[in-house]
Amino acid sequence: PEEFAALRSDDSDQAGYLLASEQFSSELLKAVDDEVLIRQYANITTVPEADSLGIKKRTAKANTFDWSSELAVSTEDSTLAYGKKVLTPHHLTGAIKVSRDLIRRSAGLAETEVRYELARDAGEKMEQAYLTGTGNQRPLGVFTASSDGISTGRDVLTGSATNFTADSLIAAKYTLKQQYRRKAGSRSGARWLFHRDGISKIAQLKDSQNQYLLRPGRGLLDEDSDMLLDIPVDESEFAPNTFTTGLYVGLL
Repeated sequence: PEEFAALRSDDSDQAGYLLASEQFSSELLKAVDDEVLIRQYANITTVPEADSLGIKKRTAKANTFDWSSELAVSTEDSTLAYGKKVLTPHHLTGAIKVSRDLIRRSAGLAETEVRYELARDAGEKMEQAYLTGTGNQRPLGVFTASSDGISTGRDVLTGSATNFTADSLIAAKYTLKQQYRRKAGSRSGARWLFHRDGISKIAQLKDSQNQYLLRPGRGLLDEDSDMLLDIPVDESEFAPNTFTTGLYVGLL
């Protein structure tokens, strides 16, 4: 005769509840996080006790030397002057609550994941402020025109209301003094910064023969693909990418 077991897994009431309904993988699915890069190029100073950080600056150069006769003495300098900039730290805070029971039962997974998420969230908030912050109780972004940061006197027009031109990129490069364009030395390290939409527009620039200026495997004017006019290119999701008259879309 046929034999039927009283307890089986396909019936919840007949001991099916004794089995876990679902097994979870240790892998957590999530979208690729945005990269944050500005902080790695910054001078980082810890202010453990004071309210602000003062930075000495030379506000006017000495101007005394001149051509003279053997016995004559040049006029004494009266222009050399110094001042200071004051940087004030601002608070950036965040919080997430995790029960002690969850930490205990997840064997450290919850704690590790939360720590990572808090670091990612804080990093993205800082990156966004470093680029487009207003300076009001937060960093002053490099894309925010200000006499306290990068003034409009350093602007270079892209040559088009909605795009770049090769001439404008060359003009932007040579607005920098040569010591800032060097690859080595105390004043070296110039880099381009664009949103990927901006890099896409640059990559599509063509000459009169309909040939791309930025060619596969080579950069603009025969350089490496990650170089633009011999200067490295950085890409940030937090850089402005609205291409219309009067807005910033790139930085050098």
